[in-house]
Amino acid sequence: MGLPCQFRLPIKSMFTPQFILTALILVAALSAIVWMIILEKRPRTDLNPRLVPTTAILLISGFIALLALIHLVNLVGLNTGRFR
Repeated sequence: MGLPCQFRLPIKSMFTPQFILTALILVAALSAIVWMIILEKRPRTDLNPRLVPTTAILLISGFIALLALIHLVNLVGLNTGRFR
């Protein structure tokens, strides 16, 4: 026979679906940043323009990674916004 309801310890896991999804978005954004840096630094063999705008994708991925990192910090419990 188990413990009555009022004596059960609340188990609050940090790894909620929101945390896992945000962590996956952070990993995807960081991998896009690394891939775009590799494409930017690779020597060119001809003068044809690239079909992928690496600088724009690099900046957008960096912004998404920054937002995901801030969101993860907020999910852990630290307040990064205004203090009210």
